[in-house]
Amino acid sequence: MFDRYLIEIDDLEAGLLIRDGETYEFHAVAPRFRAFEGARFPDPWTAERALRRAGERSARNRERARQPAPPVDPDRPRDRRAG
Repeated sequence: MFDRYLIEIDDLEAGLLIRDGETYEFHAVAPRFRAFEGARFPDPWTAERALRRAGERSARNRERARQPAPPVDPDRPRDRRAG
């Protein structure tokens, strides 16, 4: 196995994996993967799977954020519970 790997997710350079003893430490290149900065993985394949899952989640969240809010019905009574 190599000591360094470049991890690409959907043609985006996510970051570098650098071997440190028996594990690999992740160093983010793309801002959306900064949450993984310094994370350690047992092998490059585990790192790629984790980053790919995170990328899929963030893509779903971005898609949800782009959807318009449902229309508000002015005739519908609102829940006004006393606190």
